[in-house]
Amino acid sequence: MRMRVTVNGKVRSAQVHPLKSLLRVLREDLDLPGTKEGCGEGECGACAVLLDGVLVNSCCVPALQVAGREVLTVEGLGVPGEEGQTPDALQIAFVEEGAVHCGFCTPGMEMASRALLEENPRPTREEVRVALSGNLCRCTGYEPIYRAVDRAVREEYPASFRPRPNPCAGDLPEFDPEERGRFFAPRSLEEALAVLAEHPDATLLAGGTDILPDRKNRKADPEKVVDLFRLEELHGAVREGEILRLRACTTNGEILRTPLVGELLPALREASFRSGAPAIQNRATLGGNLANASGAADLPVVLLALGARVRLASARGTRTLSLGEFMPRYRENACAPGEILESLEIPVPAPSSRQRFYKRGSRKALTLSRVSLALFLEEEGGTIRTFRLAAGSMAPLPQRLTRTEEAVLGRPLDRQTADLASRTAGEEVQPRKSPSYRKAITANLVRRFFDELL
Repeated sequence: MRMRVTVNGKVRSAQVHPLKSLLRVLREDLDLPGTKEGCGEGECGACAVLLDGVLVNSCCVPALQVAGREVLTVEGLGVPGEEGQTPDALQIAFVEEGAVHCGFCTPGMEMASRALLEENPRPTREEVRVALSGNLCRCTGYEPIYRAVDRAVREEYPASFRPRPNPCAGDLPEFDPEERGRFFAPRSLEEALAVLAEHPDATLLAGGTDILPDRKNRKADPEKVVDLFRLEELHGAVREGEILRLRACTTNGEILRTPLVGELLPALREASFRSGAPAIQNRATLGGNLANASGAADLPVVLLALGARVRLASARGTRTLSLGEFMPRYRENACAPGEILESLEIPVPAPSSRQRFYKRGSRKALTLSRVSLALFLEEEGGTIRTFRLAAGSMAPLPQRLTRTEEAVLGRPLDRQTADLASRTAGEEVQPRKSPSYRKAITANLVRRFFDELL
């Protein structure tokens, strides 16, 4: 595959495999070794770059999705001068604050810092910590790094930013003869569905946070691949009357940046925030999180509690299923051959409704759930009119706790009902591992939800 991409303001070309990671394209084909390979699985942030102005781990981005895009690497931060490239104010701050240790993580740290300051020129210390949470410093020297970002802000570093034009915007990859019929980069949803009608066995590529790590671990390449991530029709949220439609390739990062979601679905926003570091949030998609049908996934738990339904699309038309129908078994979904998860339909909650998402893991952040709970409640005149409770990380699939729901419906919102809900939920869950721990945590979190209401 031949592709053109704008890297650090210059149009570059490369002949690469469609699934080769952007990390390796930069290092091996474009001679830009500043971007480092640490874990190669999106966990350490050493390979972080900006893709169309958004922070990503380049080890999780396939070349197929890079053609026609704009990439900024650590080499692009410097300031061109008569004697060559000189460090910019952020890089100087890293040096002068002692934030460069062994140096291996420094390029990723600087790119994550740059991404933060492009979006938020005056972040708080906590916002800096969150922005750098996906960047692992093996020398454990985080405090000097935070000071370096603070210093760059004080010295008006963000004021030096300039627009970065992309001369090859809109370019698509040019596939070699042996790749045609195997790799597809459609320009529209209609074109994508037509391709899938002809190639119903093709693998769908969205954020790449599973496919690229699998490829690194030497699992077999998919025989056919259709890229859906670049389709604008599959990104974003829109209100349609009393339904909020979330399109399937909307990323966790896009959810966090969408005011409509924050206003109407704060529990979904919280789950998106708790699912991975910023560079992963900017790639992991809503549709991928659901289609994988994993019991440990966070977003399906919230969506079950919110009463979401899924809309599937193919060249034949569309159909709508409940979330439970869409995920019938572990690692299986209800998409027929040639069909994709196109969007989610979530009933717009009443202004008086309450919703929460809780997650407990082995540490506070960036961890898989050991217990996750989502709760949704509507009351009228002090009586519970609607109550939905969903749990994750305890069974092969996220599940509604219907016995607990039925136990509290129609009851007054008071301490006695809180006791009943807490006790029933702890009894209803049947965890596969650590049952006493998970049952106790479930009961405690349900109690916490009602305590917050009361």
